[in-house]
Amino acid sequence: MQRKVEKISGQLAEIISSWNGIEAIVLGEAAKIITIDPYFNIIMDVYHKGNLLPAGDRREQFQNAAAFDTALVYPEDRFLMNELPVRIRYQDTARFDMILERIENKLWVYRESGTRMFYRIQNGQILFQKSNWLENIMKKLSSFSDHFWEVILESTRISVEYYLSDLSAAVFRNDYLFYLISSSAFLNSMCSYLFALNRCFEPSGRMLYESVKSLPRLPDEFLGRFESFLREDPVLPPERKREIAVLVAKSIISMK
Repeated sequence: MQRKVEKISGQLAEIISSWNGIEAIVLGEAAKIITIDPYFNIIMDVYHKGNLLPAGDRREQFQNAAAFDTALVYPEDRFLMNELPVRIRYQDTARFDMILERIENKLWVYRESGTRMFYRIQNGQILFQKSNWLENIMKKLSSFSDHFWEVILESTRISVEYYLSDLSAAVFRNDYLFYLISSSAFLNSMCSYLFALNRCFEPSGRMLYESVKSLPRLPDEFLGRFESFLREDPVLPPERKREIAVLVAKSIISMK
C-alpha cells in the first residue's frame, strides 16, 4: 500500500476505533490502486454495535477533513484528507447478523442485499477488530450452503431473462434510452449470475470488468461476445447487440 494511503487510513482507524460500539474497521481494495487512477478511493467499512456517533460529532473528529458530506439513510461520510478522497460506510452489526441468520435459516433472497457486502469483508484489509466478531463472520462466509448459491442463480437467471426481454423490446421499439437502461441491467444481472455460478461474491461495479473476465468458469466464446457487446462500433448497432445478448444469455444459463 502507498505510504500516504497507509498513513491516512491508519489515522482514521485510530480515531474511529476510539468511539463507543466500534467492532471492526476494514479498508477496501480501491485504496490499493495508484492515487492518480480515477477509481482510487480510501473506502472504509466501519462495523458498529448500537447507536453511531452523530454526524456533527464525527465531523469534529475528522479535523483535517475537507469538503465533508454525509448521507443520513445509510450513514456514510465522504470527504478529502490530504487531497485524497475518503469514503466511510457505517454498518450496523445487528443488521449484518440478521442477514446471516436468514441465510442460515434459508429465508434470505438475493434482492435483499446482494453479495458485495460479503465481498468487501472477504477481500478487504482489516485495520481494527475489537473481538472475534469479524473472524466469525468470515468463517460463515466461507461455508455458505449450496442453497445460498442456488437462490442467487435462480434470482439472477430470472433477471437476465427479464432484462433481455426489455432490451429486445427497446430495440424493436427503437427506444434508445430504454435500450441503454435495460442493457445496463442485463449486464449487471449477467455478471451476478456468473459470479454465483463460480461461487464467488461480487466486487463493486468499478472492479467488475476485470473480475468477471478472470472467473474460472465462463462459457465458450463469452469473452469475445462480452467485449463486442461493450464496444461502441457502427458495425454493432443495437439490433446486432441484441443478437449477441441472446447468445450470451443462452450460453451462461446452460452452464448451471
